[in-house]
Amino acid sequence: MKSVAVIVPALNEAANIVANMARVRACLQAVPGITFTLIVVDDGSTDNTSALVRDAGKEDPLLKVLRLNRHFGKEAAIHAGLSAAREFDACVVMDSDLQHPPELIAQMVEHWQQGAMVVEAVKQSRGNETAFRRTLVQIYYGLFRYLTKLSIRGESDFKLLDRTVVSAYCQLPEHGRFFRGLVKWMGYDAVQIPFDVPESTRLRSAWGNTALFRYAINSITSFTAYPLQIVTLLGGLTFLVSLVIGGMALFDKLSGAAVDGFTTVILLILIIGSVLMFSVGLIGIYVGRIYEEVKRRPGYLIDQGSSTLDAVVTATGRTVKRAPKPSAKPAAKSTSKRATQSAATKPRKPKADKT
Repeated sequence: MKSVAVIVPALNEAANIVANMARVRACLQAVPGITFTLIVVDDGSTDNTSALVRDAGKEDPLLKVLRLNRHFGKEAAIHAGLSAAREFDACVVMDSDLQHPPELIAQMVEHWQQGAMVVEAVKQSRGNETAFRRTLVQIYYGLFRYLTKLSIRGESDFKLLDRTVVSAYCQLPEHGRFFRGLVKWMGYDAVQIPFDVPESTRLRSAWGNTALFRYAINSITSFTAYPLQIVTLLGGLTFLVSLVIGGMALFDKLSGAAVDGFTTVILLILIIGSVLMFSVGLIGIYVGRIYEEVKRRPGYLIDQGSSTLDAVVTATGRTVKRAPKPSAKPAAKSTSKRATQSAATKPRKPKADKT
C-alpha cells in the first residue's frame, strides 16, 4: 500500500488546529488504498499548538508533530517537513487554516497514481482580498515571470510531490528557499487543479503587506540576478542625460549666453545621488543573500523533545531516531559491569619470593 505524508506548517494555531486537522483527517479517510500520515510542522509557535497536536496524536497514531526550535519561517517549515518525510511515496503540502481545501487531496492522489510527478492547486479566485492587494499580486506575478522566465501565476504552496521530486528538492543546497519557484524550476511534469480560495479559519492574516513585500523581494532575488542590470541601465541613462545637459551648457558657453546654472546643478546632484543610493541598495540585497548562503547555517533546528516522529532528518541530512528511555534494570546492570571492570583492573600485590 502506498504511503503519503501530508505536511502542514503551523504558527500560533492553537485556536483551530485540532478542529482543522480533524477535518483534514476525515477527507484523507475517504481516499482508498493509501496510508496517510498527517505531520504538523510547528514553526516555533508561542502558544500551545504543538501540545494540542501531541494530545490529539495519542488518539490518532497517524497524527504527528514536528516542532522547530524557534520561528524560522514558512519556507523553513516546509523544508523541514519534506526532509522528515523522504521515506514516503509522496508528500502533500498545505496550509493549516484550510484555505487549501483538503477535499482536493483525493484528486491530487488520483492524478499522482496516473503518473504525474507534481500535482499543484491553482487559484481561480483569491477569496476576499482587497482590489489593491490583488493588483499588487498581479504586478508581482508579472515581474517574476519577466525577470526569471518562470510563470507561477495563481499557484500556491498546495502541492503533491512524488518521492523523486521531494528527494530532488531536499538535495538543493541553497539556504534561502522559495518553494513554489523551486518546484517550477525543477521542471517535473505537473498537473494543475483549479480551486477557489475559501475563508480562512484565522481571525487575522499572518501575512501583512510588509511581510509580503519582503517575501516578494526575496523570491525574485533568489532566482535571478537580472535586477542588478538595472544598475547598468540607470548608469547609462544618467550618462545620456549628462551628455544632453553638458552639450547645452557648452553651447551656451560658446555662444556667450551662459547663465548661472544653480538649479541645473542641484537637479543633477539629486538625480545622480538617487541613482547611486538605489544602486547601492540593490547591490546590498544581493550581498546580503551571498552572506546568508556562505555562512552555511542550517535552515532550521528541530526540537527533538517536543516532536513525535519516530525518525527525523535534520537540515544537514542526518537522520536522528528517538531513543527509548533506559529502564532501571539496564542501569543497574551497567553499574555492576563497571564495578567488575574496576575490580579486574585493580592492581594486585606481588607474591612474596619463597627463596
